[in-house]
Amino acid sequence: MTMLVERLAATLDPVAGHAALRRAAAAVVERTVSHDLAVWATVDPATAMTTSCVLHGAERDEDLEAEVFAHEYGPDPDVLRFADLLEGSLVGTVRAATGGEPARSARHRETLAPRGFTDHLRLVLHDGRTPWGTVELLRAGGTFTDDEVATVAAVGRPVALALREAMIAGRVVGDDDPALVPLDVAGSGLVLCAPGGRVEEISAEARVLLGGDDRLPPVVGALVADRRRSAGARTVHAPTAEGRWLSFTVTALGARLAVVVDPIRPGCLADLVARARGLSQREQEVLGQLALGRSNRRIARALGLSEWTVQDHVKAVLAKFGVSGRAELQAALFLGTYAGLHAG
Repeated sequence: MTMLVERLAATLDPVAGHAALRRAAAAVVERTVSHDLAVWATVDPATAMTTSCVLHGAERDEDLEAEVFAHEYGPDPDVLRFADLLEGSLVGTVRAATGGEPARSARHRETLAPRGFTDHLRLVLHDGRTPWGTVELLRAGGTFTDDEVATVAAVGRPVALALREAMIAGRVVGDDDPALVPLDVAGSGLVLCAPGGRVEEISAEARVLLGGDDRLPPVVGALVADRRRSAGARTVHAPTAEGRWLSFTVTALGARLAVVVDPIRPGCLADLVARARGLSQREQEVLGQLALGRSNRRIARALGLSEWTVQDHVKAVLAKFGVSGRAELQAALFLGTYAGLHAG
């Protein structure tokens, strides 16, 4: 177990991007815990909904993806949902969750068993405060042992820390950063889906925002599946492969479902950056005041704290951003967070 974590630490490179990082992690884990298919996903840290998937051991199967999302986000909750793992142990197998009777799981019975899988293991990649991704290992023949589950669980936090760095905190912004290339989009993008989830139309604006690919990211399928369970609009934020964050909102449009795609708003991105740096709620409040250039005295008045307490929080914020002063902090906030939103 210790050797696995050490191999991961030597292998994972956040600068390579979140997709490459997940592929590297999948290759390391595969050498220790055998499986036939693995799905390494990113999630929106605010809602924990799936936003993108890297498959290890197979090509993308959109039919399988849609069925899994229907069990994960649909109106009939299944066992071993990631949302439930997030509130508990963070890891589990369908065998253990069903007391050795995996057919009790609709996901297993209707989707995975017909494809030959006999057990699946699920893990939330969590940094101690926030989820950044999930892992699903599927095995065709046999079950996952307690030792294997413990081994996979041990990679959760180190991979989550590297993943959050790749998704937000470690992003280097420069003249050649694709995330800063201005997008020729006049308005929101729109993806229209039939009530059952089949995509019917993709607007030109949506194609530009999504990188010109007609194969929609998994976040669209997850939102559509979730919309069947709840009537309200839901917004999820997801990074593209180039590092640009997008906002996806699903709502009803007559009998159809519409997914609206937009560049993320600065306020939402600031929240993601704060999560990525591991700031506490109070530190996030202090960061907001620092971004406005306020003194410790003004921050203390605004937040109802003593100046000594504010000073401690300021030191903690500077340390978590890896800067030595307020000027460096403001530069880091703009260059690493907002510059891409103002390009063009």
